[in-house]
Amino acid sequence: MARRNPEWYSIIYNYVNQYYAEQSKYPSVRDITAGTGISVSTVHRCLTDMKERGEIVYNGRRNISTAQTEMESPSKYMKVLGYVACGEGQEEEETVIEYIRMPESIVGKGNFFALIAKGESMIDAGIYPGDYVIVRQQKGANDGDYVVALYEGKNNLKQLIKEDGRYILRSCNEDKETYPDIYPEDLQIQGVAVCVTHKLNHN
Repeated sequence: MARRNPEWYSIIYNYVNQYYAEQSKYPSVRDITAGTGISVSTVHRCLTDMKERGEIVYNGRRNISTAQTEMESPSKYMKVLGYVACGEGQEEEETVIEYIRMPESIVGKGNFFALIAKGESMIDAGIYPGDYVIVRQQKGANDGDYVVALYEGKNNLKQLIKEDGRYILRSCNEDKETYPDIYPEDLQIQGVAVCVTHKLNHN
């Protein structure tokens, strides 16, 4: 029997972690073989050894996990659908400009998309121009939620307020003259913002 290279163990272990981080699922033996160039039989033997040493969980099929992957939260894979107005509404458009992942432990359950904030009407809610706003796709929302709303053919990111039986789209900016309340006649909720990401300003 050919002697096993000690480096194979670390190569396989690191590949399992990398594959899970990128794919949000565990690799099969053939996935590991294709990704590392190590033969199927050698991968099997290494995995068995690593399982016996308690380094991985391996059931002989696809479920190959490490201590690192067991601690990681599953990721949500989502489209970034262009920009959303934080100010005056803009014509609705849906253009996929990239794809991103966010941990499920942060965004929660559901189907998500992301939009890039444009304008300053939501800065008092911590949403600044250029921020990525993560939105759970849903048709309803609660009083006080930050929503992506469609009205008069335009979409906008605003706080949803209910007063006297009607809905108001309210900016989060103390300049109320520039960013007045909107009283939509025909309102469609496209989703509720659950979190936002932005770069730190080092200036």
